[in-house]
Amino acid sequence: MIHPQARAAPAYGPGVGGAGSTPNACSTLIVWAGASVAILQAIVGIAHLDREAIAFAVFFAVGVVILSRTSQGGRASTVAVVILGLLFADVAFWMITATWSNVSNHEQLLYILEPLALACASTAGLIGVAARLVDRRGGAARTGAAAVTIAALATFVLGMGVAAAAGWGKEQTRGRGDLELRIRNTAYSTTAFTATSHQVNLYVTNDDLFWHTVTIDRLGIDLKLPVGSHRRITISAPAGTYTFYCRIPGHAQAGMRGAITIS
Repeated sequence: MIHPQARAAPAYGPGVGGAGSTPNACSTLIVWAGASVAILQAIVGIAHLDREAIAFAVFFAVGVVILSRTSQGGRASTVAVVILGLLFADVAFWMITATWSNVSNHEQLLYILEPLALACASTAGLIGVAARLVDRRGGAARTGAAAVTIAALATFVLGMGVAAAAGWGKEQTRGRGDLELRIRNTAYSTTAFTATSHQVNLYVTNDDLFWHTVTIDRLGIDLKLPVGSHRRITISAPAGTYTFYCRIPGHAQAGMRGAITIS
């Protein structure tokens, strides 16, 4: 009696792309980069009590889970890749600029490490997303993904070298009599200041992971503040009430507004 030949089971184990699909090196890079960013965002968000950072960590985690459990080339997989790409682009832009700003202003080491690590991981993920969308079959992806990973690590080391050469821990300090404003959890610590002098010094600290501003349109002031930054500005103005706000989209609407009254 002739028995039908049993069909062999797929040789791949579970991995990126779901059961029964060959893991794509670009997808693996995206998953590892996304997981790294999610973990870093969660740590920073919890440490800073920053709900925006925690929300980003959740978005990245959900995207990573969807990508790792769906089949390659499927609609859900492509949607997850595109969403992760948008998240990577957002984080990369803000963290690259934050790293440069904090190095230039000699901020504390921690506030150089945080944005630099996120910048490297998110940029690697963004490159992985572009490669995945262009080369869906992953023909030359394995070597490229390894090169991107090595480049991200090398960039992190190089960035720390530049920061060490520039010097850290020499951030601007609060002067005697300065008005103090802290930013935490997408909110100003104080929304109403009064001053009797026509020259006011304002010392601002951003405890959130993402950028904020202190913008006073009437005086042409637009103070930009990346993570962990300390900035001191002098406001010279005649008597009156001046509105300040954060011009990052959505932040003013979330309540980041206040006023300085000079009498």
